[in-house]
Formats: sequence, structure tokens, C-alpha cells
Amino acid sequence: MMHHPTSLRRATGSLVTGVLLLLATATTTAASVCRRQNAAVQVAKIASVENIAVRSNGQILATNMNSPNLYSVNPVAKTSSTAVVVTGATGLSGIGEVAPDVFAVIGGSGKAIYKVDFSSGTPKTSLIKAIKEASNLNGLAVFDNDTVLVADAGKGNVYRFSVSTGDYSVVLTDPTMAPSGGIPFGIDGIKYKDGVVWYTNIFKNSFHKVPVDPVTAKATGAVVTLWTNLMGDDLCFGPNGKIYVATNGKNSVVEVDPAVGKPNQVASVTGSTSCAFGRTDKDKDVIYVGGSSGVYSQTIKL
Repeated sequence: MMHHPTSLRRATGSLVTGVLLLLATATTTAASVCRRQNAAVQVAKIASVENIAVRSNGQILATNMNSPNLYSVNPVAKTSSTAVVVTGATGLSGIGEVAPDVFAVIGGSGKAIYKVDFSSGTPKTSLIKAIKEASNLNGLAVFDNDTVLVADAGKGNVYRFSVSTGDYSVVLTDPTMAPSGGIPFGIDGIKYKDGVVWYTNIFKNSFHKVPVDPVTAKATGAVVTLWTNLMGDDLCFGPNGKIYVATNGKNSVVEVDPAVGKPNQVASVTGSTSCAFGRTDKDKDVIYVGGSSGVYSQTIKL
């Protein structure tokens, strides 16, 4: 879930330019990627969107690693505004809904988890707990209605974190999660579904999955690598059972059949960082994509 080259943020807060683009072009080209659709439509202009989540009312929430503002996007009116300022956070990254209209979000310079609660109408934010030993928390996956999995890109591991108590522990670590490059940055996007954790390693241009225990989130089998030649940032599940991966410096979103593992391009978005599907009857076949210049949409043939 790193930014596009023009806005890539170090853990120290400085900007690194060109790194992702160079890595994306210097590594082996993912020649197997089939292109089916072209440029997505811009829904809202927001600088350097890091991650997105869709509320049940259809509104899109968007984060930025350089701002404590949690943005709200109306995809119908194509407008955006600040939904709430997360006090104490210098920037925001991974976000996920843990209960109806209640979201966990990474903030606090990549070391803390906050709760943002929209359930009463007026959004309220609170710090749950900081993981002091963390290096650079970035990706977040909802595990159950009280637990999230948080990827530490700086250390190359995954924490299991309780939203209600703040208790946490490392549950996953593997060489495929390890950081590399000049930043350094490793495991990036992460999602969980049906006993499997899916994740990317952005600078190793790789995408992986690992089976986990549905209670403890600890690995129950070996890591399986789906590819090692295509940059991957954050990812999302589609209503058709497919997985969608934002490719950041490759400026696209690819669709992956879990049974096959072959990526097929379905949308073109500059600096694509994240994705999420619509949740209303009118946009359930629409994928929303966070990118370097805002939030975009693309209808997917399901």
C-alpha cells in the first residue's frame, strides 16, 4: 500500500521519488498479464490515496499516509470531504470494517491502531493501542468482528490485534514477507478469507497465500507463491470469488482467479494502491480504486 513514485513516503516521513517506477521496470515483465479494459473513471480527486473501504451506505472512505484526515467520497455525486480527523495520527494507511459502520485504521506514524465509529451518525475516533515494537504498519485485514491482522512492512511479519482489548501478538512471519530495497519495505497488502491469508510483497514483486487457523490466525500450512514478477500493493475480494490486486507502479488493477493464479488486467489507474467493491445494488459490480490522484471506478463483468 505504498504511494506512487511521486508520493512514496518513508517511515521517517520523507518522500522517495522514482523508486517504485524503477523497480517496476527493472524486474521481469509479467508477460502473462492479459489486458481486458482500459482507463478507469475518476470519482474524486484526492492527493495520494493510500487505502479505501466502502461503507454500507455506499460512501467510500479514503486514507492518506501524510494526513490524519479520513476522507469520505460520494461516488454518485463524485464529491469528497473530510469525514473526520483522526486525532493523534500523522497519517493513515490500512483500514477495514470490523463491525457495522465501525472501522479499524492504522495511524500514528505506522505504529498504532485507531477506531473510527460511524454507527451513531457522528463519527467518533479513538486510539485503541500503539504497537511500540512495530516498524512500519501498513496493510490491514479484517479477521473477525473483533480482530484484525496488521502487516508490518518494516519487520516482515503480521500481528493479530484485538479491537476491543488492544491485545496483540505476532502470528505470521516468513521470508516472503521480509523487507527489501532502499526503504526498506516488505509485506504490503493483506486480506483474509475462509482460512487463507493473501498478501503482497511490493519490492519483491510477489503475491502469496498461506492457510491459517480460523481462531488463532497462525499458519497451518506452507506459503504458496502465485507470482514473483508483478508489483502488487493492496488487494480486495470481488463478489464473483475473484481477487483484485492494485499494482502501484504498473498503474493497473489485475483480476486473479484463486484456482489459477494468473493475473488479468481489468482497470488502468495511475499509481493504483488499493481497491474495494461497491456495496449497493447499483454498484455491486463496480470496483473502486485508490491511486496517486484520487479514487477511481471501473465496472467489472462478473
